[in-house]
Amino acid sequence: MTTNLMDQYIQNTRNNIKDFTKMFFGEEYNEEISNEYIDTYIESRIYNFGEGEDKFFYIRINSNLSIKKNELQMRFPKIEEKVLDDNLRIYQFVFYIDGVRPIADLPQFCKLVCDKRNTQFELKSVINLEERLLKLIKRVNEEKESFFKKYETEYFSLNIEKYKLIDNTYKVDLNYEFKIPYIYSEKVIEEVYNEGVINEDKLMIEYTLLTLLCIKDINKGNFDTKYIVNFASSLYKKKQKLKQTLKILDNAVAQDKVFLKLNYQDFEENKELIYELMKDGFRFAIIIDDTFNPSIMELKKLSIFKYLLIAEQSKNFDEIKRLEQYLNNIVIYEV
Repeated sequence: MTTNLMDQYIQNTRNNIKDFTKMFFGEEYNEEISNEYIDTYIESRIYNFGEGEDKFFYIRINSNLSIKKNELQMRFPKIEEKVLDDNLRIYQFVFYIDGVRPIADLPQFCKLVCDKRNTQFELKSVINLEERLLKLIKRVNEEKESFFKKYETEYFSLNIEKYKLIDNTYKVDLNYEFKIPYIYSEKVIEEVYNEGVINEDKLMIEYTLLTLLCIKDINKGNFDTKYIVNFASSLYKKKQKLKQTLKILDNAVAQDKVFLKLNYQDFEENKELIYELMKDGFRFAIIIDDTFNPSIMELKKLSIFKYLLIAEQSKNFDEIKRLEQYLNNIVIYEV
């Protein structure tokens, strides 16, 4: 059974903020208002929704939270403004707890939070709050660390190579580190590894590792980097396995960053399925193979794809190069 790590990570983040908010406010905790702010935080922090393109992305997140406060004032006119203000101001601490900004000294940070809780928020004192907060943040940090370690493997790793002259775009392949018996030639090993069921199954490992990389990107506020990754054409005829494999990437965050390689011939033969997958949010980078007729009209039909890839040895290479000026796609020439 496959796991959608991005959804899991988002839910963990949501739960951690909720645990902190409940602990911080105690008897003054307002679940409905708190959840409204958490939703906005997740949308800004992880999905990159909202307004502004500030260099420091925590400022952009805070701006979106302030907009949410104004919206909540309109929707909940009977709620005290202090409740809305306090639930907004608590994010000065959430930024540190969630790793948007680093905590230099954890015990000192917990003391500061509790001091501000008493002086600025004017909330009732809670016994052992500082110690409980320290345990909570340590638990959050340990869970984040174990989340990544759980899926790390010494046998597989990602080979990531930037496409020349293309901004923020990388080619991704899966490396294997285990030994194969010497009786098999390197050519045979490559054929087995890149064809059939093994090729299909390795995608699950590749997509899992790539999802972890995407999570690390967004943790740093990097929403621009895109990854072009392999896909197995044999999966078009295996609907259940296709669904199971793509479930790993079935999240708007991963789908925004990951593009699946698609041969033009496979596109022609499976158009209905490809369009269906695109409607579900999956993105493809189409490979211009030798079955393609390189006219402007035919190329315009491929405007739905952000990336066109073409190998230097392709018979269409020179013609695509000549027509590139008429295209809205990003054309990647592969050696």
